[in-house]
Amino acid sequence: MNSLARLPLVFHDQQAVVDIDPQALATKLAQHFPVLEFAPRDARANPFLHRASTAKAGELTLTSGYTSPIHGYIGENPGIGAINICYAGGAAYTVDGHSHRIHGEAQLFFTPGFAYSYNTDHYNGLVLHVDLKRLQTTAATIGGVGISERRFAADLQRPQVLSLLGERQGELLGTLHRAFALLDAPGLEQQGELGLLQLDDLIYRILALALCPQLAQQSLSGHQRGDCSTRQRIFEELLEWIQANLRSPINLTQLEQRSGYSRRNLQLAFSQRFGCGPMQWIRRQRLDLARQQLLKPGPGDSVAGIAAKFGFASLPAFSRDFHSVYGVRPSELLREGRRVYG
Repeated sequence: MNSLARLPLVFHDQQAVVDIDPQALATKLAQHFPVLEFAPRDARANPFLHRASTAKAGELTLTSGYTSPIHGYIGENPGIGAINICYAGGAAYTVDGHSHRIHGEAQLFFTPGFAYSYNTDHYNGLVLHVDLKRLQTTAATIGGVGISERRFAADLQRPQVLSLLGERQGELLGTLHRAFALLDAPGLEQQGELGLLQLDDLIYRILALALCPQLAQQSLSGHQRGDCSTRQRIFEELLEWIQANLRSPINLTQLEQRSGYSRRNLQLAFSQRFGCGPMQWIRRQRLDLARQQLLKPGPGDSVAGIAAKFGFASLPAFSRDFHSVYGVRPSELLREGRRVYG
């Protein structure tokens, strides 16, 4: 047995699944991505052995594994980027006639949904597939307010190999390794805290920084990365916009587009500021406006009319939410308002 086969996997080594039938494994892999070819490179010299374990990080599925030498061909996978990271051994990839190789010092290979062929040596590594749209949006969010996603399209539409030899890339790859190590933290997982770390968001941000060299600049079109005052201003402007549009439908997609925040960052920002998510906060604001009008009703006002006016499509849901927040039914408050204000 080759010495690399004895190395522990990146995570969940004890739960690894062992495959010795390459065709059966190819059939399983083809259920998840377009496997067109998959076979041992030299079955006589290297009896086929494949060990792998999987882990979830939010919407990401990551696979760590060891394989004896194989060759294969992966078809086009539009909108999905493939990330292959080498921990030991080596692999060569060919995309559109261009060759790329990863090994201990050049560890990461990225291809943006293009078809590619590959040949591995004895290999210990990790693979994940990323949503290219989310990766591009993440890069724009890091860039700052007013930065278009299109600015990063060129970087994320070409194959890349990232090396440990560059100081910045080496630091980012090291950070990525530490993020992957958290997937093998049984204590966090058992206590249900692993999901709270939002590792998928962290992984996307590290990959965006590593694959988009423009983000290495201290300033991007005059916008400072990590500028707290700028981010605070963006958030305050978002709150003002929400207040001005409480009588109109508002959804998370609109909030993402107006702020440049990812959905997860929106949830985090509102949670830190208000102790709840953005949609819960919006509902509270609408309930407060409805309460004010119930206390000072107009001549033709009704509970149903006031609920609809402030965006509540379901009267029973409005009454239930109102009662849970204020401890009184909206109809009772309307009667009190009419008694006081006639």
